[in-house]
Formats: sequence, C-alpha cells, structure tokens
Amino acid sequence: MQITTRQMKVILTVILLTTLMTWFYYAHETFPKPLRAVTALFATPVAIASGLSHFLKLGVDVYETPWAVILSNLIFSTLLIYLADKLFNRKKLKDE
Repeated sequence: MQITTRQMKVILTVILLTTLMTWFYYAHETFPKPLRAVTALFATPVAIASGLSHFLKLGVDVYETPWAVILSNLIFSTLLIYLADKLFNRKKLKDE
C-alpha cells in the first residue's frame, strides 16, 4: 500500500499540530497570569484527558505525565484534522 501525497499532507499536519499543541502546553506555564487566562483554551485537550482519567479512576496524572499530554494532543489533532478535512471536502464537492 502506497501513501498518497494527500495522505502524507494529512499525517504531517497532524504531527505538526500535535507538536505545536504540546510545546504550547509546556510554554503556557511560563506565561504571566493574564496571558495564561486568555490562552488557557488551547490546553483544553489535556484538561479533558485529565478529567476523564480522574472520572474513570485510571490513576494517570495527565498534567504530570508527558506521554499522556502528547497522546491527548495527538488524539485531539487527529480528530480536528479529520473533521476539517471532511468539512472542506464536502464543501468542495457541493461547489462542483
């Protein structure tokens, strides 16, 4: 099975978004409080993962576990890119 150029672009976009979100999560802690308050929404995937871990009693301290931060950002990035891809492709098909 060969990966097409489009598939490669999607995969690279997911990796890039995951990397940026993970970097932002760790950089966010160094921001002054007013800026952290405004940008806290970008850390939502990690907060959701932490809440699920607590609710399901998984015992994973997501905020203190780097692999959990990366995994939650990867899942969010994958879903976001998938939904955006479906939305833009549906719009393209309607225009044709």
